[in-house]
Amino acid sequence: MDQSMFELFGGDGQISDLIDQFYYKVLFDQSLRGMFLKADMTRVRLQQKTFFAQMFGCVHTKYTGKDLVEVHKNLSITDQQFDRFLHHLKCILADMNKPQELIDQILKKVDSHRHVIVFK
Repeated sequence: MDQSMFELFGGDGQISDLIDQFYYKVLFDQSLRGMFLKADMTRVRLQQKTFFAQMFGCVHTKYTGKDLVEVHKNLSITDQQFDRFLHHLKCILADMNKPQELIDQILKKVDSHRHVIVFK
């Protein structure tokens, strides 16, 4: 049986580290931080960790948060902002010493959700 992306990535602990580092960078990025100034970041991080675990193939995790369109439709996220998110994600994955092939798979999977996040 092939390993899931979740297993290859290192499981829940590694996803938790990724998301914590990701939002640290995002909140210091002037082009992105405005989207999160009024957000409950504890809840945002938890929802994102759950979403990533499911997206990576964890069979024990089920994202039960709001629909992605519903969450993002009023945020006016642009393609440029989404690209900044991907840039931060790529840099963190590289800093975590993940193999390039896995980084590419993750970025492709995240980018496949662009159409339900970008509305401008």
